[in-house]
Amino acid sequence: MLSSPPMPSLRMDSAAAAALRMTLAALLALAIAAGLGIHHPWWAAMTVWLVAQPTRGLLLERGLARLAGTALGALVGALILRGFGGDPALLLAAIACWLALCAGLGSMFRHFRNYGVVLAGYTAAIVVLFGFDDGALDAGLALDRVVCTVLGIVCVTLASIHGVPAARGENAAVRLDALQRCCLARVEAHLRGAEPAPPGPVIAGIGALDQAIDVDLAGSLSGRRVALRMRRVCALLLELVALTLRPGAIASGLPAMAESADDRLAVLSRHALAVEQPALADALDELRQARRGPDAALLDARVLDIDLAAMLRAALRPALALAIAGALWWSTGWQMGAMMAMTAALFASLFSSNDQGNQALIHVLIGSLLGAVAGVGTRLLLPHADGLPSVLLCIAPVLLLGAWLMQRPATAKMAIDLNMTFLLTAQPGLPPVLAAVALHQAAGIIAGVLVAVATFWLILPANPKERRRLLTRRIARLGRRLEQAPDVAAAACAHRGLRAAQLRLLACTDPAREPADALHCLAWARRVLTRRRLLANAAIPRSKTGAAVAAHAESVCLHPTKDNIDEQEPRPK
Repeated sequence: MLSSPPMPSLRMDSAAAAALRMTLAALLALAIAAGLGIHHPWWAAMTVWLVAQPTRGLLLERGLARLAGTALGALVGALILRGFGGDPALLLAAIACWLALCAGLGSMFRHFRNYGVVLAGYTAAIVVLFGFDDGALDAGLALDRVVCTVLGIVCVTLASIHGVPAARGENAAVRLDALQRCCLARVEAHLRGAEPAPPGPVIAGIGALDQAIDVDLAGSLSGRRVALRMRRVCALLLELVALTLRPGAIASGLPAMAESADDRLAVLSRHALAVEQPALADALDELRQARRGPDAALLDARVLDIDLAAMLRAALRPALALAIAGALWWSTGWQMGAMMAMTAALFASLFSSNDQGNQALIHVLIGSLLGAVAGVGTRLLLPHADGLPSVLLCIAPVLLLGAWLMQRPATAKMAIDLNMTFLLTAQPGLPPVLAAVALHQAAGIIAGVLVAVATFWLILPANPKERRRLLTRRIARLGRRLEQAPDVAAAACAHRGLRAAQLRLLACTDPAREPADALHCLAWARRVLTRRRLLANAAIPRSKTGAAVAAHAESVCLHPTKDNIDEQEPRPK
């Protein structure tokens, strides 16, 4: 019996389906905003593209960050307009200060928490500078911005509720378990006196997991708590690698390891103490504590990762970009100067603490150029559109193309800016304008992007090399603070900051090139902290002099072993 030929699949490619869903959501948001009489209805469509995410957890976090940042920024923008509306110089100065504050504070946070904070900064700039562009400094723009944000979030959520998968937190757990087994096997080999394996692959795995944790565990408070624990475990695994870069003293009687990770940690810790490697034992004990649950990571979470040098650079980028754009605006009297200043402030804020900010702005420039060309062309067609349905049909092909390009890694970064600039230039829903006006508005947007590019590439770069430099200097400062700490608690705080900085350093370092050099400082820091703890636990009388204290502590808890000799080495530079 002949089999029937297979029926062709009626299911669309997942990328095409996602692009169609997002395009329909954007058109719906724009239509509702236009129906409500909002002056800039395309803001609602822009929110759809800015909130759309590949998983529900990411969608929820991005939407909440977008809503909170927009609400706060719109409120501040309205207050600035009401307080300084009659003085353009004061308006720009107030916006620059607010941008700097938000960008600086945002640099302390990761992922969408950073996005929400910087969004509050540039939303205020949009509210104020769009008022300049429209020729009416109206605080009602702030309410329009919030309403459009809510509309966009609702529409993208409705479009994604069935087509977007849930977050896969188990992926991160499986990867962490594999890394943990690898690191414990490394510690065991170290205690048996074996030559250590090259650390590059393990370090690369730890760095990749650290970057993926926020994505895999997004969408819930419990996921956030688990992410804190996983990040602390990642830092401790990196510390174990640092402490086992060389063969250790052979631990006699080291048994075959049990399957349970907690049992293995206990056995390895005891034998590390037996061969007088207290720093390694201390790290193993802390790892066992961190594995007990999310609550064990709260101590690390309470210590904000405050890097004043990085905060200052992040704060200066949008303020400087706005100052440059403002100077060009006032010196030339260009009618589209407000649009230029707004775009410069937006993108300089958005990438103010991005390690790849320089490269990201090149993608922004490419997408903005394409979007501006498409927007101007479409705007010339819109006068012939009869009613809102015809307007939506005119803009749908470009939005669909941009949405499709967003689904592909090679074009995703520039595609979102293609759609954003297209909507800003086409301005669907507004009365028709002359071609010269549309060209001037497009030129203002591109000029603002160029100002942001110049700020990052020529004055305050944001690239992996610069990030490495800042983190290396921070690690050196924390090392000095660890040495000079007045007590164990202060030393432990400095050690946690140093360890967090080392973990962040992995994102901008090639682990295959010089991992050992980067980790010597981390091993040194753990040994210094362990020695401080041993000194504090030695029950030293307060009346003893510094030399007597050191001699007493050494006689009580330190021995002239290889590990302790390493502890006496100078601090890594």
